[in-house]
Parts: sequence; C-alpha cells; structure tokens
Amino acid sequence: MLIPSTRSHIIKYLPWLGALAASVAIAVYMYFGTFTRYMSDDYCLLVDLNSGNIFTASWNKYLFTSNRFSNLFVLGLWELFGPRNVAYIPALLIVLWVGGLFWLFSETNKLYGLKLNLPVLLLAAELLAVFTFYMSPNLFQSVYWRPGQVTYFTPLVFFTLLAAWLVNVIRLGRSTFVYFVPFVFISFFIGGLSETIGAFHITALLLAALAIFFFDKSPRRKPAWTLLTAMLIGAFAALLAMLFAPANSLRISEDTPSSFLVLSRSLQYTWSFIIDTLSILPTPSLALFGISALASCLLFIERPNRKIGPRFWLVFVLIPLIAYGLIFAIVAPSAYGQSYPVERVRFPAHFVLNAALLSLGVCIGVVAAQSKLPKFAPQAAILIAALAMLYPFWMIRQPVQTYPERRLWAQRWDEREAYLHSLITAGETDLAIPALDGYEGTKELDLQANFWVNRCAAEYYGVNSIATFSVHPEEIKDYFSE
Repeated sequence: MLIPSTRSHIIKYLPWLGALAASVAIAVYMYFGTFTRYMSDDYCLLVDLNSGNIFTASWNKYLFTSNRFSNLFVLGLWELFGPRNVAYIPALLIVLWVGGLFWLFSETNKLYGLKLNLPVLLLAAELLAVFTFYMSPNLFQSVYWRPGQVTYFTPLVFFTLLAAWLVNVIRLGRSTFVYFVPFVFISFFIGGLSETIGAFHITALLLAALAIFFFDKSPRRKPAWTLLTAMLIGAFAALLAMLFAPANSLRISEDTPSSFLVLSRSLQYTWSFIIDTLSILPTPSLALFGISALASCLLFIERPNRKIGPRFWLVFVLIPLIAYGLIFAIVAPSAYGQSYPVERVRFPAHFVLNAALLSLGVCIGVVAAQSKLPKFAPQAAILIAALAMLYPFWMIRQPVQTYPERRLWAQRWDEREAYLHSLITAGETDLAIPALDGYEGTKELDLQANFWVNRCAAEYYGVNSIATFSVHPEEIKDYFSE
C-alpha cells in the first residue's frame, strides 16, 4: 500500500506524463503538415486572391462564387508568409488551437476558483486536440488541405481564442463597452468562414447565454451577457450574409427542402454520426472517457471534503443534450444541402463529441472519488491511469506508418514544380508535366488541360495551359533527373 504522501506525489506528476505523451502526438501531427502542397481548389482560391485587392477579390467571390466572405482574407494573411506557407500554417494553427484551449480552461479555472493546476489543464487541452485529430475520418482535408482547413479548422481555432478572451475580460472585470464592437466584428468574421461553423457558433453562444441566465446570479452576469450579445449580433449577421449571398444560386438547387425535412434529416444525421463514431471508433472513445475519469477520480480523491451539489447532477445530465444540440447545428447546413456531411465537415462534430466524452469522464471521476471505494482502489487507479496516459504514444503509430508515403509525395510535387518553372523559364506556355496521384481523396492535376483544376493552375502559374501525362512511379525520379 502507498502511504498518502507518496500517493499524492505520484498523482501530482501523472498529468505531466499524459501531457508529455499528448505533446509528442501533437508534434507528429504538426510535422506531417509540412508535407502539404497546393492542389485542387488551392489554385482557384489563389487565382481569386490575386484577381485584385483583397476587398475587391472577396466581394467578387461573394457575388459570383461562394457565400463564404472571410476566407480570402485568411488566405491573404497566410500568403504574406511566402509561397511555402501552405506547409507550415497547419502547425501554426495546431499550436494556436491547443494554446487557445489551454487558455480557455485556465481562464475558466480562475473564474470559478476550481484550483486545477497547470498540468491538468494542459492535459485536457491536448487530449481534446489529439483525439479529435486521431478520430477525424479525413484529417488531411480537415486540417492540412487549405480549402478544408480555412473552412472547418481555422474558424474553430479562432472561436476558441475568442471564447478564452471573453472569459478573460469577464474574470478581470474590465469595461465591456470597449470590447463590444471588436467582439461583434470578430464574431462576424469567424461566421463568414463557413455556414457550418456559423450555425455551431450561434448554437454555442445561445447555450452559453441560457447557462448564464439560469445558473449565474453573480456580478459577472451583466458583462457576460453584454459580450455574448455582441458575439451573437456578429454571428447572426454573418449567417444572414451567407444566407442571402448572390452566389447561392450557383451552389444550391432550386428544389429547396422544407423546414420539416431539414429538421428530420438533421436529427437523423446527428444520431447517425454519434452511433457510427462510437461503434467504428470504440477504443479511442473509451480511452478518452477512461483517461478523463481516472484523472478526475485521482484528483478529487485528494479533495475529500468537496460535496456534490444538485447543480452537478444537472450538468451531468445536460452534457449529452448539449453535445447533441451542437452536433445537430453542425450537420444542419448539410441537411439543408440534401446530403450527409462529408468527412471534412464532420471535423467540428468530432471535437464536440470528444469534449462531451471528456466532460462525462470527469463527472464520473468526481462521483467515484466521493464514493466509498476499497482501500486498494486508489493504488489500482494510479496504475491504470499511468498506463492510460501512455495511450497517445500508441495512437501515433497510424500516422507514423504513412510517413514514407507523405514524404515521397511531397518530394515528387517539389520536383515537378521545379520542372514546371524550368519550362516557363524556357519560354513554354502550353505545359505537359508528369501526373501525380490524388492525395487523401483530394483531386490533383488531370490529364486533360481543360479540366477545372488545370485551368486554375495554368492561370496561377501564368501560362496558357497545363496538362499531365502518366509516368510509372519507378520512373518518375529518373524523369526529373534527366
């Protein structure tokens, strides 16, 4: 049996073990982003970006191409970092997201006096990120590939940072008058990145407002309401701007589904997503829940005098309902578009589901810590928790196995672009270059010069046309070295 002081010492360092394992996994996901290159819609977006100043280009895109009016501004920012930015922005966004989650948890911890230490908060932030990356059905299209990244991952990063800033302003008791307009503008900008995230954004804000209305009677209630109102104004304005965008006529069928049909589909899609995820990925789902429960149990065993109040049980019941509502909001735009959300669209839904699993695990851990457990239970929990904290090391085996393929594809892309530039330097304007395979379900340049990707690429590189021809994988290296 461990004496209490030794047990407390071990429990203190267990979160650091989990944070270390999760940090290694996050580093792997960051590194694999460096193999990202331009392909498919990237070329068309870059052509739009270069068609005039950023405001004119965004306005023309809103009128004739897409209702997402903020995307080009984000792309323009990234392009300031040079032509290779596409390989390093994913790592930057991952750092910002994990940092934003940690900041949000830290501010919430201080606001409510939870007295959780740094490694616990860091572990929670990293676990949410790692498990969301691991469980996403197409991580490349969601996080690495620029069109999916700026539409589904980037707004999630920005929204997390904005939420953390909101809690910080409330906690420090600052004047909300100064922040009202910036919060409206930032919320409007985030909402303009994607109607999927826009719907999620509004739902999350409404739920936060309801939580404050029913549960918070403290002086911080008024500033919280003020800032949430500002964010809701911006979010609703963005959703209306996308709803009435002139470009919608090009993207949405005239056969608009009824409200009842959209509601029915959304309910069905939400339930299908949850059941499919838990049945297809039972091990990581159970692992996230288990790690959270064990860590929470050990943490609150050290705080035996804390009692479980009625609000705790209410929150315990509300977590699944809140998660269902948020996932419903995420899939609703796809239901309106008459299809089940594609893989990259489901990325935010995986984040919500994982946040719910983590939260439920914490609640179960609190209940277990307050229960009468056998004397050996804490020691057993420490041992199991120590092993569970190593789970992220096991998770990275899957992406690591893809390293040779990723590295080789990026190398061939670099060699082909160097060859393309050599043809342009030689004065050629109708180019024929070796074809590469599509990547993670994303279309590459086609054999035909009149294919839409090829046309955008030709305009981006400033030539008349670009066609590709097939080369055997074993011969392509020799082809470039000639």
